[in-house]
Amino acid sequence: MLTVVEALQKIMDAAAPQGTRIISIEKALSHVLVDDVLADRPLPPFDRVAMDGFAVRSADFKDGAAQLAIVGQIQTGVTSETEIGPGEAVQIMTGAPCPASADAVVKIENATIDGAKVNLQEPKIKPGMNIASMGEDAPEGKVLIKKGYPLTTAGIAICASVGLEQVKVYRKPNIRVISTGSEIIAPSKQPLPNQIRDCNSYTLRTMSRAMDLDVTFMGIGEDDTGVLGNMIEEGLKGDILILSGGVSMGEFDHIPGLLAEKGVEKILHNILVKPGKPVWFGKSQNGAFVFGLPGNPVSVQTCFKVFVEPFIRKLSGHHSGENDFMRLPLSEQLISKTKRELFMPGRLSMHNNQTHIQPVIIKGSGDFANFEQSHGLIRVPLEESQIDVFSLVDFLPWGELW
Repeated sequence: MLTVVEALQKIMDAAAPQGTRIISIEKALSHVLVDDVLADRPLPPFDRVAMDGFAVRSADFKDGAAQLAIVGQIQTGVTSETEIGPGEAVQIMTGAPCPASADAVVKIENATIDGAKVNLQEPKIKPGMNIASMGEDAPEGKVLIKKGYPLTTAGIAICASVGLEQVKVYRKPNIRVISTGSEIIAPSKQPLPNQIRDCNSYTLRTMSRAMDLDVTFMGIGEDDTGVLGNMIEEGLKGDILILSGGVSMGEFDHIPGLLAEKGVEKILHNILVKPGKPVWFGKSQNGAFVFGLPGNPVSVQTCFKVFVEPFIRKLSGHHSGENDFMRLPLSEQLISKTKRELFMPGRLSMHNNQTHIQPVIIKGSGDFANFEQSHGLIRVPLEESQIDVFSLVDFLPWGELW
């Protein structure tokens, strides 16, 4: 049976970007750039004033004070020819270009206007004060955002600032979801004692949409090979098909056999992980990828986060796609009683003004009521059965918090 590391390696080896497209920067959040974003001019493009006040010559100050003649005013966005000589100052607004003859700006709070003169108090006056020099953020041609990385909110602002209204990005895969099991019914229906409402498809759809993916719910597949086979065949018309349930070794776990019948090549089945041992992954003849996840709600959310999400990131062009774990101390001792790598729900907590991770105790893979209290997953390596309090652990946060 594969370890988590081995399974992830096989999954990630199967992923490669699937084409590109050009989209508006308004729709490009979290999309991965195909090309570097470069500064089209120096940033800032001129010596920019950092706050409202008076542009001055620092040499005019004695003991941190000066009385200067006001010779003009410079507004933001207005070209001005105003310059200052010895004993002069010009009133200036935040964001305006600083006159070449001035070498400092004294903020308005330290100024007292007296008719045509201004009294300024600035004990720490020095050249360059409150002025952002041309190009100090970035020279023309500098790479501001590297290709292979997803665009953030700040990244979109950068694109706009360098004149990019559209960007070339990698195409994101579309997702198709099927919940399986004759015991599963829609949330709108009243369940019989032997039935449970479908929640797995909502988990899969929500987590996919959080990655800005196009998701189609194919429906609930009963434990009938004919019904399930038709649903799988339709689901394989997408980029990624995700099924929940039916991948274990039970008599009615039809998914592995049906996938083989539909021409899907198995890449892996069963991983040394808890929860999620029966995870199935493969690729169809037409290039669609398939994840078969266990049917328990905790397993579904955990396996999507650990295995499916990094695969989607790499398929979407991300330079690595790998999970980004945080290293944080435990707030209490953690005991693992499994011989598999454990992903335990954890919750952020504060101890002595420091952030710690507190294990969230659940009663099994179906206990999503307590699981909901978690902020992410604590990774307990295969070889560790006990992790002591305050020890550092790998923590994988749920995306919606970060």
